[in-house]
Amino acid sequence: MPLRDELLTPIPGTNPGGAELRYDPLYDKIKEARREDEDIPQGDWQVTRKTADWPQVIKLTKDALTTKSKDLQLAVWLSEALLRREGFAGFRGAIDMLVGLLEQHWAHLYPPIEDGDAEMRAGPLEWLGIKLELPVRRVALNRAGHGWLQYQEARTVPTEIDASGDQAKAETRQALVAEGKTTPEDLEKGFQSTPKAWFKTLVADIDGTLESLHNLDELSRERFGEAAPNYSRLRVALEEVQRTAKQLLKRRLELDPDPVDGAANESIAAVAVPDGVVLPGSIGAQLAPQPTSREDAANRIAAGAKFLRQSDPTNPASFLLLRGFRWGELRACGRNPDPRLLEAPTTQTRTQLKSLLLDAKWEALLETCEGVMAAPQGRGWLDLQRYALTACDELGSDYQFVGAALRGALRSLLTDLPALVDMTMMDDTPTANAETRAWLKGILEVEAAPAHEVAESIAAEVPRLRGGRSAALAEVRAGRTDRAIALLMREASTEKTRRGRFLVQTELASIMVDANHHAVAQPILEELIGYVEAHKLEEWETGDVVARPLALLYRCLERGDGDAGTRHALYLRICRLDPLQAIGFAQAGAAGGSHDDQT
Repeated sequence: MPLRDELLTPIPGTNPGGAELRYDPLYDKIKEARREDEDIPQGDWQVTRKTADWPQVIKLTKDALTTKSKDLQLAVWLSEALLRREGFAGFRGAIDMLVGLLEQHWAHLYPPIEDGDAEMRAGPLEWLGIKLELPVRRVALNRAGHGWLQYQEARTVPTEIDASGDQAKAETRQALVAEGKTTPEDLEKGFQSTPKAWFKTLVADIDGTLESLHNLDELSRERFGEAAPNYSRLRVALEEVQRTAKQLLKRRLELDPDPVDGAANESIAAVAVPDGVVLPGSIGAQLAPQPTSREDAANRIAAGAKFLRQSDPTNPASFLLLRGFRWGELRACGRNPDPRLLEAPTTQTRTQLKSLLLDAKWEALLETCEGVMAAPQGRGWLDLQRYALTACDELGSDYQFVGAALRGALRSLLTDLPALVDMTMMDDTPTANAETRAWLKGILEVEAAPAHEVAESIAAEVPRLRGGRSAALAEVRAGRTDRAIALLMREASTEKTRRGRFLVQTELASIMVDANHHAVAQPILEELIGYVEAHKLEEWETGDVVARPLALLYRCLERGDGDAGTRHALYLRICRLDPLQAIGFAQAGAAGGSHDDQT
């Protein structure tokens, strides 16, 4: 019997879902098998590092799911273990198993639905969408075991050739190598040792995993409704790994192309080549014929940009090519663009882009944006740039240089043509709606910082900024705190999920604390922390999200001369959940410790 069928077979007895095992000793056994000490330098305090026993996790969870309980928590732990042990092939099968559990065992699945609220049942799947992002980035992308994280790490290390002629680069390389960083030469050795078939299997497994995750996401929305878990972080991680894997396969195919059979060669040779069209690599290659009109030239620019985008999607060149052409048309009129050049997008285009944004389909959103940018409607519609840059930010570090280039180009355009923001297009709609205008203020106010650093700083300051939350941040930067609070209060009232409300209310409290409204922020934060404890969020939510309201409450108590023992207890929880947030309170935390010692 296939593994998936075995795991989905009903448990014998009166309840096909079996028994609830949450308080069974089996849970503790699995947790201990999963437990793994962080791999960090230990200095003089050398101890044996505890590593996870993934084969044991697989055995225990499989046995329990087959014979004892249809439990999503067990299934998610099995998914994690299969990802760690078998890579994307195992992970794809695990996600298919989760789909099967939701399809076939919804009525008797654990955790149970309490009082019609499916949020506790969604918790393990929410955990999967958050916690497995990092393990996905660690899966081997070559036979030497280098993962996506090491490919990113190696970008910071100068090559031996570069270092040989530059003292500063030589010192940088030496220091990074001493820290154990992966070098470009390490990656090259790993690539050379990996055959084409291995890369093909890898890409197929990642493609299949993304397809399975899409199925899980669709079914989760159907089953959980407003409480549906969010898989966006996991999906983005898979997509970034997918792009790197495809680039590796593409390079391997260039070095070791697939054979072309004789029939295919004959059919290619039989194709007539129109006059003026030059096949790649032709001897005596000619320049393409001159465009016959301005429209023809524009079409060729659009086609060329699309070709460059498809062949090298993270290269800024194709994006800047379109903007250089279309924004050049605006600049040709001086500082006051001709309003007749501001052609408006169709309602269908606006709806399509908005839908892609709401569905978090970032690659499709960016590609659609570039299609519009190539057309006359792309000249002055500034909402389009917000969509494109949002997609770049969501697509992660692979697109950070594209995002930086687009931000720089947009900033330059608005410096040259400041009136553009306040103009209307030919259908009398604004070039920038209210949300875009608030967003643009952030773009223009951070001119001194590289765009990717700005994106990172915003992400650190306000986790998971989206929509109204990013607009609220722009209002804060413009000195309009009251408007920012109003924006977030409105968003909190319309947020459909409890988790979404939790995040918005945390941002609301953060702005209040920064504005010295501590008395108003404190009861909001106490309510949020009560929610954390009631729903045991520390067990499945990311540490930074849970620690943030704790850190904000600490600041309130500190300002209000709150009880030192309470502050110290908060400090210890923050240290455990997110040490980075605790660093700022280290001195105060030490003082709180002294208080406890005295008592």
